[in-house]
Amino acid sequence: MALLPSQQRWVFTPQRPSGLVRMDDSCVLDLPQLGVYSKWPLKMIEELITQPHLLNPKPAHVTSYSESEWPQLAAFVERQVRSLSAKGAKGADAAVTAFLFLYTSILGLQPATVRVSSELPVGAGLGSSAAYCVALTTALLAYSREIELPQLPSVGEEVSTDRKIWFDVDEKKVDLVNKWAFEGERIIHGRPSGIDNTVSTYGYVVKFKKGQITRLHTQMPLRMLLTNTQVGRNTKALVAGVGERALRHPAAMGAIFKAIDEIAEEVVTILQTPPETARLGKSGEVVSSDECGPHPVAKTVQEIRLQELVDMNQGLLQGIGVSHLSIESICQITAAYRLSSKLTGAGGGGCVLTLLPHKLSSTSVELVKVDIEGKGFSCFEAVIGGNGVQVSCQAVS
Repeated sequence: MALLPSQQRWVFTPQRPSGLVRMDDSCVLDLPQLGVYSKWPLKMIEELITQPHLLNPKPAHVTSYSESEWPQLAAFVERQVRSLSAKGAKGADAAVTAFLFLYTSILGLQPATVRVSSELPVGAGLGSSAAYCVALTTALLAYSREIELPQLPSVGEEVSTDRKIWFDVDEKKVDLVNKWAFEGERIIHGRPSGIDNTVSTYGYVVKFKKGQITRLHTQMPLRMLLTNTQVGRNTKALVAGVGERALRHPAAMGAIFKAIDEIAEEVVTILQTPPETARLGKSGEVVSSDECGPHPVAKTVQEIRLQELVDMNQGLLQGIGVSHLSIESICQITAAYRLSSKLTGAGGGGCVLTLLPHKLSSTSVELVKVDIEGKGFSCFEAVIGGNGVQVSCQAVS
């Protein structure tokens, strides 16, 4: 099961309608968080394509990336990323490869400028790569007209610019977005579970088990503090390490996996339990004898149960080898305030989530943040259960 707030946004600006490829036609990719800005003549991209059917894209038909069909792509991307400034972040090559695959597979060779920016820290275990693939896929499908856009004001027509208006994607097309985004994730991570792109696509809370997706209707709000350890991690290497440990200790690792599954199932039950069913006494709350700094912590029965499950889950994740000293340090800091924390994503660094009781005061939260940031980490508050993929667009001249 995955609980993930999706905050990725995209800006996609077409240069001109599709047609014959001209010598001066180009594709521009701008990924500011990764230090990537590349402009390629479409003729250059065309030379990378050795299979004729790739020049006739069918956006409604999802295909998988195959290195045999792109024999020159890896070397091309490596040269491109190496030529960028020193700011180029780890993983930029995979992001560029995923873009070129999705771009040509969905649009073929159409001139365009693509800029993807993120409100999520990159490479921190918050699913930023999945949100990238979902945002990118949605933009490309919209430009290909596979996703119908809302009626836009005419160029020059006066419109309010005070706020952006976001539109939901048609339900039938959301599945298509998710499938294409998963193919992008496969390029970036090798063998992803599909959890991150599913949550980014559908939003809210999703239960993902054995390839089956169940969208949940939660009955309780969830506040959390997300802390970035500033420690990078390699998802592929972490997943491989877990696999190797499972081969060495099949029975013990199997028991841990079963326990993690039971915890996830219990979390689902708690989230779907109406508050009145779980009440203890008339108020539905208990006031813990524990204190968060100088302040008592008021928690519902559900919050207490979730806190216990978070503690157990973190211990099990440490047991399979995906925790990190920085993660354990944050867990110790928050435990001093009687709050429960666990790693996110693949672990090994990245981010840590801390459950915040619904009625925990802002003063108490600030005390926790000051202590965490005093150790060199950065943190911000978030809520679980945001919207899935949406589109915001405007007319351009």
